[in-house]
Amino acid sequence: MALEHNDIDTYLLIRFFRCTATHEEEIRIKQWLADDPDGTHAEQYRTAHLIFAGMVVHSGKQAGEKSLDRGRKPLRRLAVAAAAAVLLVSVTSYVTGRLTLGSLSSDVENIKVPAGTSVELTLADGSIVWLNAGTELEYPVLFSKGDRTVKLLCGEAMFDVRHDGKRPFKVETFASEITVLGTKFNVLADRDNGEFSTTLVRGSVKVRSLLPGNSSEYLLAPNEMIQMEGNGFRTGRIEDPSRIGCWTKGLVDVAGVPFDKLMNRLERLYGTDIIIEREELPQVRYTWGKIRVSDGLDHALSVLAKASDFTWERNIETGTVIIR
Repeated sequence: MALEHNDIDTYLLIRFFRCTATHEEEIRIKQWLADDPDGTHAEQYRTAHLIFAGMVVHSGKQAGEKSLDRGRKPLRRLAVAAAAAVLLVSVTSYVTGRLTLGSLSSDVENIKVPAGTSVELTLADGSIVWLNAGTELEYPVLFSKGDRTVKLLCGEAMFDVRHDGKRPFKVETFASEITVLGTKFNVLADRDNGEFSTTLVRGSVKVRSLLPGNSSEYLLAPNEMIQMEGNGFRTGRIEDPSRIGCWTKGLVDVAGVPFDKLMNRLERLYGTDIIIEREELPQVRYTWGKIRVSDGLDHALSVLAKASDFTWERNIETGTVIIR
């Protein structure tokens, strides 16, 4: 016998968090949340949400384990709101008033991926996000009726967005707002190093500048990218589509990447400081090629040094790498 709206059980809610509930069950849960005169439904929802977070099993990486030269952990899968129990990262919630369908969209969670780890995250609408090492993402537990907005605070992410013609999906970064309906694209946002880019795999995206004094908008087609240059943007085409999001397969694309930006990426991947003690940046003479992250930082630097004119050494006490 089917459950009434006021008889939602914990098992059904957990299937809802896993994005495995049927469309009819999703509608019933939303109606159940909206019809909550005394707040008991919202309390049951939140309790089931906490149980679900504790059920998700992630990686065996222990707190305090050094990622330096241990190679990259395989990409892991997480479902909505599982980050607190499995990644040992900070998850913060901001809830005001009664938890209803509307106010749950203001319940925000923050996930920061440690060095040496990639994460596959399923959002509440079924969209999938791959997060690279050192990436920080802020997202709501439940999207609002009007739109679906997440914030890429720093790092690199690949989004595969579930189509919803009534609710556009938006990614906010320090440099831009990216709007889509259903598509797949890669975003890199690094405010500290002045780096931003978006590369489209399929569908279309609109990129609106958030830079001071710049309100330009761009529409990307598949295999096109846009990147920040100074206080503006430059668009271009990707001739080799395999370069887009190759990091989700544990690879670092080294072709044509400026040396300082390449070192920034290695810093995020391996969680170590790389200091360049040279007046001029080395030139890496690879026109194509990728390095496997799991082979370690020492291997990556050795491969790059074969196609450049730099030497490097590691401070044994601090782990810092010095480029000369």
